[in-house]
Amino acid sequence: MIRERSLLIKGLTFLLAVFILNIPFPNSTPLSHSVFSFLGLPLYGDEETMTGIQYASNAWGIMLLISLFLLYKSLSRHRLKLTILAAFIVTSGPGCMIEVMQKTVLSGMYAVSYDAENSNCTFETNKRETILMGNCKLSFENNRSKPVTFEVAIDKRAFFEDEQPFLQMMNKPKLHTVTLESKGYQTVEITSSIQVADLPSELYIGEMNGFHVNIYQNGKKRYL
Repeated sequence: MIRERSLLIKGLTFLLAVFILNIPFPNSTPLSHSVFSFLGLPLYGDEETMTGIQYASNAWGIMLLISLFLLYKSLSRHRLKLTILAAFIVTSGPGCMIEVMQKTVLSGMYAVSYDAENSNCTFETNKRETILMGNCKLSFENNRSKPVTFEVAIDKRAFFEDEQPFLQMMNKPKLHTVTLESKGYQTVEITSSIQVADLPSELYIGEMNGFHVNIYQNGKKRYL
């Protein structure tokens, strides 16, 4: 079944590295992003808005192709089936592993997951158009049986400049404290307001979703 043992070892080594780099923990982004940041390498073509060429994702994809090629070449039988199985494991396995860990061994804010697609923020001015009021409904899931308390701030990246004032407003005058009850999916609401005169541009009404948040507990931070 094994055609060349040295290629198999190299392929499995690369696969293990790809698996680890694809782990979405402690942030919602893969571990490869943290590695790039630690090395001082850019993650995106435009770091401020998190758009453009995705260097970390491209590097991970190249490593995945190399590992699958080495695995395929090292085998003599069932090559295609085993290569497809390996691809499925390294792409789907890390997320499933973290989900299981959150329900069993992780605690505190590390047992919390965030549903960005079902979270939204709306903002509008009052009748006199002097105050801009914001309201955000954030969807979280506490995967453990104990309640957890943490602070939350909306991440200001990946939005156009004219949306920045609203996002900054939602994080003032201080971070919002959130408590999730034991095990379950919950939607929490945070509100804030700011004088329209303090805004650098005109904002009257709007809505957005699909944004990320940062949560904090005991001096530690997660990007979700």
